[in-house]
Amino acid sequence: MRIVVLLVYVDDIVIIGSDSALLVQLKTYLSASFHMKDLGSLTYFFGLEVSRSPSGISLNQHKYASDLVAIVGLHEATSVDTPMELNVKLRKKEGDLHDDPSLYRKLAILLILLLIVMLIGLVVLIHVAPSLVGACS
Repeated sequence: MRIVVLLVYVDDIVIIGSDSALLVQLKTYLSASFHMKDLGSLTYFFGLEVSRSPSGISLNQHKYASDLVAIVGLHEATSVDTPMELNVKLRKKEGDLHDDPSLYRKLAILLILLLIVMLIGLVVLIHVAPSLVGACS
């Protein structure tokens, strides 16, 4: 079975498939239809780092997570087992409010995006990659 998967995000395109001749044909067609250039093997896409080894392909989000930690200014922070007291009841009317909660909103959005990209990566590994590996052998 020959399969080609085309992933598009804004102005980035990732093409994977089981048939190298079909991939070349698709890239030639796309190049004739659109202004584009082939950047070679995939190394980074939408927060996912792609690494190849003789044992296979691995995906990770180390760079994205490190950038996220730096954005919120926690790159020099030390980790703790439990960052807050257990079973604390937080109430809206108690304690001091932050002057600018936008940093915490941004962090929440970035963490949600980190989770979504991780889930997309899992879906690709579980559903798409096995069919490509099976089709290549």
